[in-house]
Amino acid sequence: MADPRQPTELTVSDRNSIEDLLASYVLNLDVDDIDAAAALFLDDAEFVTYGRVFAGRERIRRMFASAPKGLHLSGRALLVAAPHGADVRMQLVFFPADDAPRRLAVYDLGLVRRTDAGWAIRRMECRFLDGEGKLAAQP
Repeated sequence: MADPRQPTELTVSDRNSIEDLLASYVLNLDVDDIDAAAALFLDDAEFVTYGRVFAGRERIRRMFASAPKGLHLSGRALLVAAPHGADVRMQLVFFPADDAPRRLAVYDLGLVRRTDAGWAIRRMECRFLDGEGKLAAQP
């Protein structure tokens, strides 16, 4: 019998669904559909950014609503099966709509498979590349 703590292989369907989830995340933020972006997270999800933890979907939604607007350009994600579902690492360039400098970021996500609606974000951490190319809590 297989060890339930060991990650299972991600199917092609899983990978496609996860890629759709990631694209939905950045595109919903870009068109300011905050509710749709927040709906991608579990009720008790965590989002870590700028050294702060936003716990729960409602706090994440409020953080999105107050965040600067702009364009999120993400690269191809690295997807790895994990005991809880999947771990994801992806890079992102954020171009603010105002004249603020762009931000270079790396996102680490923990995803879970919902029984009723595909995949959801359990945890997301955003770290920024500093002037020396090292990951830091702030740009």
